[in-house]
Amino acid sequence: MAENLHLVLNERGNCNLVHEGRVYNLKRTNMEDKQWICRRVKKGCRGSIHTNLDVDAILDCNPHADDCIPDNDILYKMEKKTVLKRRAAEEMKTVPQIYHEEASSASADLETAGEFPTYKSVKTAMYRKRAQKFPRLPPTRQ
Repeated sequence: MAENLHLVLNERGNCNLVHEGRVYNLKRTNMEDKQWICRRVKKGCRGSIHTNLDVDAILDCNPHADDCIPDNDILYKMEKKTVLKRRAAEEMKTVPQIYHEEASSASADLETAGEFPTYKSVKTAMYRKRAQKFPRLPPTRQ
């Protein structure tokens, strides 16, 4: 795979493409290529990328909107959010404990200390992932 193309699983189990600080969603797969559109398409960005089927080379790209600013640390943030959600589903520690353990281990590295996702931005996703593990309660008492 190319050095600057990274595939990351998203919340729905699909793949996102991260390239040059921007996240792309898969729009369609043709016979010889895949079309990826910018995640900020609802905000007016028309940026897109065409890659080969193996997603290791860019064949064509369309420009982004002026207000679609790349975030060079988005790959790190997405990976950490995935780790937090996985741990929340697997471990029986409380969600704040899991978050603080991961945040303290990330703060040891000075390059990534300021890029760790905030608790407010990952709290709901962690609790939702944990809730998927347990069956729903019956609607009425018996």
